[in-house]
Amino acid sequence: MRSDALDTGDLGLNLTRLQVSDTGNYTCSRDGLTLRTVNLQVKEIFPLWGKVLLVLLVLLVLAIVAGLLCHFRHNFKKGYKIRLLEDSGVKSVLLHCTTAVPLPEDATVEWTDSHGNTVYLHQNRCNKPERQIQFYRDRVTMHEDLLRTGDLSLTLKHPTRADSDTYTCTVYSRKRRVLVKKQVQLQVKVQQVEVDSGTDAVRLPCETTVQLLDSTVQWRDSNNRLVHMLQDGSDVLKNQDQIYRDRTAINGDFLQTGDLSLTLKHLTYKDSNIYTCTINSGGGDVLMKKQVQLHVRDCHLELEKGVESVLLPFKVSPELLKDSQIEWWRYEPAPKIKLYCYRNGFGRTYGHARSFRIQSEMSKDLLQTGDISLTLKKTLDEGDESYRCGVWRDGDLLGWTTVLLKVKVSLEVQALEVFEGDQFVLLPCKSPSVDLKNATVVWSRSDLSPSTVHQRGPEGDDLTEQNQLYTNRTSMRSDALDTEDLGLNLTRLQVSDSGNYTCSRDGLTLRTVNLQVKGQELTKQLLL
Repeated sequence: MRSDALDTGDLGLNLTRLQVSDTGNYTCSRDGLTLRTVNLQVKEIFPLWGKVLLVLLVLLVLAIVAGLLCHFRHNFKKGYKIRLLEDSGVKSVLLHCTTAVPLPEDATVEWTDSHGNTVYLHQNRCNKPERQIQFYRDRVTMHEDLLRTGDLSLTLKHPTRADSDTYTCTVYSRKRRVLVKKQVQLQVKVQQVEVDSGTDAVRLPCETTVQLLDSTVQWRDSNNRLVHMLQDGSDVLKNQDQIYRDRTAINGDFLQTGDLSLTLKHLTYKDSNIYTCTINSGGGDVLMKKQVQLHVRDCHLELEKGVESVLLPFKVSPELLKDSQIEWWRYEPAPKIKLYCYRNGFGRTYGHARSFRIQSEMSKDLLQTGDISLTLKKTLDEGDESYRCGVWRDGDLLGWTTVLLKVKVSLEVQALEVFEGDQFVLLPCKSPSVDLKNATVVWSRSDLSPSTVHQRGPEGDDLTEQNQLYTNRTSMRSDALDTEDLGLNLTRLQVSDSGNYTCSRDGLTLRTVNLQVKGQELTKQLLL
């Protein structure tokens, strides 16, 4: 009501936030005397029956829309994708695509790869092979009554890794309106084989149940070079690439066993490749195709410190060495040092190698055996080294290998004995002459979790992983990485500090210290 209502005589009532329940008769009285009666009717903006009807109408519309979406769902799944994983060597793979959408008889069905190349085209009620790129020619098929059945699946014969791709099936109307669109992602797995460089031989597996008597078998690398060939049950090697000459073989009983596995000898790093075994019938049809990927790893040798000579292994085909030049050199640590050169039947050690007190020699009958291993005569110190050998002819690199040499350090466990309550003990550790500026040094105890006792990195101490038993009790020299003195200072000795402490640099163990902390009772007994 107005604040001056009794002065002005204006006794009106102001009612806010009206509700339907506010409907009724309102009486204004003064000292029991009725002055006015007001009948208030509050009406709904939208009646209840209208709300119910609206809800029912919305539900009906949603049901109709859902039905239409379900019926025409293939039209809306433009990015719908199926993922398919198959092994190399299977006879065929099916790229699945079906639709419930009624397709007109004049519809066009096209399969394409991720580059937009036509894989298969069905147009004007027939196949159009002339629109197909050569890579897929005679390798793909579809059902004859595909438009009637809605089965648009594509069969791809003899898949290889090159067929790994995303394929799109699109159906167009006569006016080029998209009726159906679906994608299939195909990944063809290739069998992996790993071997060390310099290994005598490796087997690339391939087995089949195909009739081999009147067939031709070819092994080729990814550069389409002929590796090995069988025809009418016999080796046919006149067109074999020279880098594989005298290095390949297939078991002679392959006609009975179906085992076409290829044995490749005298492995070098350049043999890392994808090899394909293809079987063709007498008429030239492909009966099977299998791929194997070969990884030739660097050769690893691990020797004890102090060894005075080491053989760096490398064997190649003697055919590869005709009119070739062989060079060995130390690649790491810097500087690079040329060690040995063999050319025109003569071998010699480079003078630069002798200045580093490195002597080396090779076998005298290497041209006959293909063994171009290098005997390295030097005392092996701590640290890792890498050596490389290359075979060249007319400037072309025919083969090469890397030998990684790891020198093991025979670690003696140093024993220290102290007493509980001693103020400190120094656990000694010296690093060999290696640049430690970017190294990480860790002192640890393997019987604890976490095992870290102290860690020093290029930016200083890093104690985030330190075992809480050693909080504020460990330290290293501030110039430890510069002076190579990596000793650990441990203070306020406790019996629980007893154990083996390992000092390591970037994962390489440098020193193990066995610490024994004797208790006070034992100390008293010793004094008595």
